[in-house]
Amino acid sequence: MEGKAAVDAGMPVIESASEGQLDALVATLSDAFEHDPILNWIFPDHRVYPDLFRLILRDSGLPRGMVQLEREGRGAALWLPPNIPFELPPGIALLKLVLRCLWRMGPGPLRRLQQQAGLFARHKPAEPHFHLQFIGARQRDQGQGVGAALLKAGLRACDIQHMPAYLECSNPRNLPLYQRHGFETGAEADLPNGGPHVWFMWREAR
Repeated sequence: MEGKAAVDAGMPVIESASEGQLDALVATLSDAFEHDPILNWIFPDHRVYPDLFRLILRDSGLPRGMVQLEREGRGAALWLPPNIPFELPPGIALLKLVLRCLWRMGPGPLRRLQQQAGLFARHKPAEPHFHLQFIGARQRDQGQGVGAALLKAGLRACDIQHMPAYLECSNPRNLPLYQRHGFETGAEADLPNGGPHVWFMWREAR
């Protein structure tokens, strides 16, 4: 029994995140996405990632989305429910982030962000769906089932509402995980000027 308890204690426990956990969410996702192909292509300077995730979570994810956090802070995920577009309201925080990007990286990130948004918009399905915006485990906790637990928790919410799910994947190592959970590739494309390859994946309602 003691051995089983020790195993159970290490299993990921996924919970709905609250505004009071913003700092933990920012730290977790900034670490998890440090080597993400798309973010690295758009924003080569990793130092802006905490400010970026703080803005996304505070102004979009937590108020309008479904945000989940592993109990020990080992991973996090952000889903947008059906018919909720990804939007960042204009304000001082957004302006500061833009100016910081311009100062550190020049105009390149803004141009690449526009290219990425245009490509993603062309492939996004018109049918209502849950959109998996971000999912990741801290680098030290990868390979321990955290990502799978997060994905299962999010898809459970999709299935309760009998809604399909959609995501964009730029890391080929994650494809088997998504495929095991019912996602199929509907299209593929490359971001311009040597940008990463992207798989656009869909899971039918269950």
